[in-house]
Amino acid sequence: MKKVLFIYYHFPPMMGDWRGLGFAKFLPEFGWQPIVISADENVNYKKDYSLLREVPDEIEVHRVGHRETSKEWIYVRKKLRLNYVFPDEYKSWYLPVLKEARRILRKEKIELIFTSSSPFTTAFIGMKLKKEFNIPWIAEFRDTWSGNDFLNLGYGRTLLKPLRKFLNFRIKRGENSILKAADRTIVLSWHHKQQLCELYGVKDEKIRVVTNGYNKSDFIELRPRILYPSKLTIVFIGSSYPGYQEVALKFAKTVNEIDKDAEVMFIGRGAAAIQDINIPNLTCILHLQKKKALALASGSDFFFLITLPSAKWHLPIKLYDYLRLGKPILALVPEDGDAAKIIKEAKAGFIISYEHDKMKEQLKNIFDKWKKAEFKDFQPDWKYITQFERIELTKKLVSIFDEVADRNSSR
Repeated sequence: MKKVLFIYYHFPPMMGDWRGLGFAKFLPEFGWQPIVISADENVNYKKDYSLLREVPDEIEVHRVGHRETSKEWIYVRKKLRLNYVFPDEYKSWYLPVLKEARRILRKEKIELIFTSSSPFTTAFIGMKLKKEFNIPWIAEFRDTWSGNDFLNLGYGRTLLKPLRKFLNFRIKRGENSILKAADRTIVLSWHHKQQLCELYGVKDEKIRVVTNGYNKSDFIELRPRILYPSKLTIVFIGSSYPGYQEVALKFAKTVNEIDKDAEVMFIGRGAAAIQDINIPNLTCILHLQKKKALALASGSDFFFLITLPSAKWHLPIKLYDYLRLGKPILALVPEDGDAAKIIKEAKAGFIISYEHDKMKEQLKNIFDKWKKAEFKDFQPDWKYITQFERIELTKKLVSIFDEVADRNSSR
């Protein structure tokens, strides 16, 4: 069994990202044993301890803490528009992880180093370890960095223009150095790959796309829970990025204009961002265990997906759970973006316009069809959707691991 040093900050019990857990669970089935370094469970991040039951006993997990910036200091920096930090707020994790990783690498025969960002500090850890130990390194970007619409929106609000320009310069230089040093880079969407290849002149074969997906086990014995039996219900589950609130509010108001009995439900961290909005027929439910959130979603009529008009690269994790649940998706996403591509190919829903009048017309037509029971036997392309099962995605990841490891051993 080959061993991979698997550096992944957001590992259970931290919530919000199931990708690392899914890969770590299935890698041993394909000949790779992960040794995980993650953040200590005492770090200031929301947690779901039920996720720990999903971590197999044979997986070795090293939890490394770090000194965190206080919320008060972060608030002051943002208010003064001096919120400059590079590579990110987790930079104090760099040295403690280097120390722990060096100890593991001197003790174990490690074939490969795998880092997943964000936080982007993690990629700099991988780059340093590759240089020190001459072990091949694969860098994964779960989020875009220089081209991240959401991060750039935040920088515009919390950084003075000169600092913003300097930070963007450092980010692009850092991103370029990561791409050049890594043996392979993994991204989650086709537009992100295109963006990086064009920006830095990286060869196509050096960047691979392994999308997010769903865990088959999450849907076993899932019983739909219907909160509003007599209403048309539209559900949004999970978190949302800054900048969503305005678009989400526009959608909810448009739904209300068309059908005052229709209910728009936000479940999870996305609900926290809009819970103070006072409009009719808007339900906000804060954090639930994933199984309970999926049960509520399964009992709804439609799913709501949202991203910014400029974020063609963005493929929210919830998209894959929506696909597996099999109800129509109402997607407020760029028409030529990657989310729209998947929804169209899966025959899984509708791409909704950001423009109010067209949005209203589209939703009215869809709701009229719902009232005529035209979605009762809705069936997406299940054969297409199965490619997003976590075990299938792990196979793709393993093929990249094997390619890099074999290439290194033949040198």
